[in-house]
Amino acid sequence: MAHTEDRHHEVAQGETTVQLALEAGHYWSTVWQHSNNAQLRQLRKHHNVLLPGDVLFIPAIRRREVSKATDATHKFVRKGVPEKFNLQFLDYDNKPLANAAYVLILDGSASTGNLDADGWLRVFVRPDIRSGRIEVGPHGSLAACDLNFGHLDPLSTLTGVQARLRNLGLYDGPIDGETNDLLKEAARAFRLAEGLPEGDEINDEFHQRLENKHRS
Repeated sequence: MAHTEDRHHEVAQGETTVQLALEAGHYWSTVWQHSNNAQLRQLRKHHNVLLPGDVLFIPAIRRREVSKATDATHKFVRKGVPEKFNLQFLDYDNKPLANAAYVLILDGSASTGNLDADGWLRVFVRPDIRSGRIEVGPHGSLAACDLNFGHLDPLSTLTGVQARLRNLGLYDGPIDGETNDLLKEAARAFRLAEGLPEGDEINDEFHQRLENKHRS
């Protein structure tokens, strides 16, 4: 529903700039690049990785008039819909599940296909999708996971670190922002895999390596 007034929106868990912009009738960059969001852009480096409590400025819809001939048909294309969703699947030996069949369920609607040669799922999804599930192999025998779009906290938070380590298959504890033995074990395993000095320290270099690995 298009909004007719400027507003400041407090972000809730699971909300992203793309989703909020779509609901307001905007293309996401119109919202994200607005001068009133300059401080938020500096704090959160990616428009879809926000933290609950962040405040996003959403401008009102501005009417735009276009002169066109009345005796012809004209096509107007809305920018930014849908969004690209990428997810890679690896086996226990860190090798891609190349060309494996999958079932993707979004909003109760299932679609099928095959991962690519590097184990990547690359599909377009609606920006307002909040959850789903993917199963790889017969009945999810190779991999299966629930999907929560927009629930990834910024990397600067401990919940963001926990979620990324979980996505990499290294952490099996709660996403609660608390240090625990499972997190320390996951940090040690990640540092070892990345050739970093031994230990469980989560520092700036750890963050950079984790960010690069998670989006590779």
